[in-house]
Amino acid sequence: MRITSKTIRSIGIISATAAVAFFVAAAIFYLTSPLLDYMLVITIVIGVIPPSIAQVFHNRWRMKIEKAVPEFLRDLATASRTGIPLQAALEHASKRTYGPLTEELKVMVAHMSWGMNFNEALAEFSKSIDLPLIKKATVLINEAGKHGGDLNDIFESTAKYLESMNFWNEKRRVQTFPYVAIFYFSVLMFLFIIIVISNMMFAPLAHSTATSASFIRPILTQAQSKRLFLQASLLESLFGGLIAGKINEDSFVDGLKHVAVLALITGIAFYFFMH
Repeated sequence: MRITSKTIRSIGIISATAAVAFFVAAAIFYLTSPLLDYMLVITIVIGVIPPSIAQVFHNRWRMKIEKAVPEFLRDLATASRTGIPLQAALEHASKRTYGPLTEELKVMVAHMSWGMNFNEALAEFSKSIDLPLIKKATVLINEAGKHGGDLNDIFESTAKYLESMNFWNEKRRVQTFPYVAIFYFSVLMFLFIIIVISNMMFAPLAHSTATSASFIRPILTQAQSKRLFLQASLLESLFGGLIAGKINEDSFVDGLKHVAVLALITGIAFYFFMH
């Protein structure tokens, strides 16, 4: 399923608008109620889940494209060595199975059949896919071709470049995954500490001050401390999730799924375990 960066931005704007509208409506009905904090959790979920799901589909599509392009370029290099004209090689490639890349190649072949040269069709191909790695590859091919480079070597070297970039991106995701786990662990540990302190210290203290004339008066009531802790936990979930996405997948948008999961965990923990 093809979902471009522009589509993700549009979904993000719609989700953010819906989230703000929901929170405004919730504030009207629950302004003085403790349930307003849980409405905040739902607001965050509404705002981040649609673009995070779209980003997951985009990443799957992007990875399929980036893995298929080196194979496609090697096929072009092989066809060029055997003397097959470039347009004929492209037409043959557009009939092969490259996953979602095949549809893009068919469009590229159609552009060339309408009178575009290879460099112009390749530029349109790059613009249509709109992926940074593919844009770099097309610039390499076009610039090398303009300076009289051999097409066989150009395609082969570009394929090697893309394969090395795919390898290092995958290696980075594997190596940084423990840091994502650390963010999850820190939020869970923060929740555990808050729940223990609130139930074992603040709740008995609030009960004792309510039933007797005690000299020890808490600065915040139990309800106020619960609201403060919930908001602090949501802030940690928000920034922790975004940073986890940036570290692991080099994009804050990829951190939205972590934000949604952590916000839900926070809301559930406070609802069931904070008395």
